Amino acid sequence: MRGIAIACVLVLLSIECHAQGGPNPGQCEQIRSAIQQHGLQNARKHAMANYNLSPADLRNIEQSCGIGGGGDRGRRTRR
Repeated sequence: MRGIAIACVLVLLSIECHAQGGPNPGQCEQIRSAIQQHGLQNARKHAMANYNLSPADLRNIEQSCGIGGGGDRGRRTRR
């Protein structure tokens, strides 16, 4: 009995996980076209209202797709 339980655990651990790590190129293109058509703020509002995304989720998606480009705005350089 114990051997069957161990075998089941090993099988479950060896199954490949198919969770999506980020948006694929097709999804990024859809996001870019929505931003181009409706504007960034309206696209963000729509995503938060209809897909239950948090601001952190939106930031991660935008970074994955290369959208926004606000990475260096708040930084000061020393001279």
